[in-house]
Amino acid sequence: MIQYLNYNILNIDEELIKIENCKTAEIVLEPENKNCLFILGMLFVNGVKIKILNEKDINFEKTDKSFPIMAYVWSKIGDNKFPAPDYSNIKTDIDSRIADIKRIGVKLNKIVDKPIDNKIFLICPVRKATNEQKKWIEDFTKEKQHAGYVIHAPHIHTKQTDFLGGYAICKQNAEAVASSQEIDIYYDQSSKGSVFDLGVAYALHKPLRLLNREKILFDDKDLIDAIVKAWALNEKVKSKSLSK
Repeated sequence: MIQYLNYNILNIDEELIKIENCKTAEIVLEPENKNCLFILGMLFVNGVKIKILNEKDINFEKTDKSFPIMAYVWSKIGDNKFPAPDYSNIKTDIDSRIADIKRIGVKLNKIVDKPIDNKIFLICPVRKATNEQKKWIEDFTKEKQHAGYVIHAPHIHTKQTDFLGGYAICKQNAEAVASSQEIDIYYDQSSKGSVFDLGVAYALHKPLRLLNREKILFDDKDLIDAIVKAWALNEKVKSKSLSK
């Protein structure tokens, strides 16, 4: 079991090794912290059960898509005591939904790397993408498809409605990352979903191609910026060695 009480990460590869060798993680959930979201992506793809230590401090009653709700669903799917035999710990609508999917056998599983030839996963902003970004991403997607590639662009190919608050979206995206040979990214440093997807791809040791490098002003004091910069500049190197 590992704990994340803060996200002042010094070496992301050391964290990945810990994650690959654990079954449960206790976390302080900080949904606005990019380092937290990157770690969550690595935990998620490895099928690690999570316990949210600050659960009482977060409003989980909303059922719209958000990382707090997604993480709450994830934590309850992995909790053997939820739901209780008498369903006494079902308090909200989202609790009822989780109980229903657990009744039909939904469990946490490690997502296995099974790349398909010529398949690309595109990491990009979705919900807060600007019109300019959407146009660029759509043109790029069409260009790759015409060139014979299979491309998974989340805003097009991932079903964005999710009665589990985003858990199903994250699962669909993670499986698409695992089935891709290459990860392309239109990097928006403000996109929280992109950071989670990057954590998934990093844990699977995927090569990364940065599409809008000329528009990015990297901050090397920002862990995610530093990872993306090193990872993309070493496209033929397994990501596992990049932050050393």
